[in-house]
Amino acid sequence: MFEQSIDVFVQLVQDHRFWGYTILFFAMVFEGEMFLIAAGMLATLEAFDIGDTLLIAFCGVVLGNVMWYYFGSRLKDTGVSKRMIRWAEKAVVFFLPRFREKPFKSIFFSKFIYGANRATVIMSGVMRVHFDLFFRAEFLASILWVSLYFSVGYFFGYAAVNITHNASRFVLIVVAFMVGFILIQKLITHKYERYERKKLEKDNNT
Repeated sequence: MFEQSIDVFVQLVQDHRFWGYTILFFAMVFEGEMFLIAAGMLATLEAFDIGDTLLIAFCGVVLGNVMWYYFGSRLKDTGVSKRMIRWAEKAVVFFLPRFREKPFKSIFFSKFIYGANRATVIMSGVMRVHFDLFFRAEFLASILWVSLYFSVGYFFGYAAVNITHNASRFVLIVVAFMVGFILIQKLITHKYERYERKKLEKDNNT
C-alpha cells in the first residue's frame, strides 16, 4: 500500500516538475531550508532530478542574496525601515559581534547560523559592504549550504524509506528527522554565539 501510494505521488511530482522546481526556486529566494530538504527527499524518490535540483536551488539562493543586499542598501533610517535596520543590527551584533572587523568571515558563516543570515545580508547592504566581498562570501557559502541541506534531505528520505514501508511511520520518521536537525542547528548556533562572545571579551581585556 505504501509503495503504491509513493509511486502515485512520485508520478504526480514528475508530471508537474516545472511547478515543483518553480516553488523550490522562489523558496530559495525567500529562505527555505525545509524546502531544500524536501527537495532532497524527492530526489531520493527520483521525483526530482539531482542535478536540476542543485542548480535551481543554488540560482535561487544567489538571486536572493543579491536581492536582500540591494534591499538593505535602499533602507532609510526612518519609519518601518528604521525598525527593520534595528532588527537586523540586533541579530548581527548578537550572532556576529566581529562583523565590522571581519565582514567576509561573518557573512560566510552567517549562512550556517540559524536565524542570522537574512539579517546579515540586509546589514551588509545597509553598511555598504563592498559588493565584491559580499558576493564572494555568499557565493562560496551558498555552494556549501545548498550541498549540505540537499544532502541532509537526501539522507532523510533514504533512511526513512529503508527503516519502514508503512506510510504513517514514514511521515513520523521524516518529521522526527527534521525536528532533530533544527534542534541541532539551534544548539550549534548557540555554541558558536557563546564562542564568539568569549573570544571578543578576551580580546577586549587584552
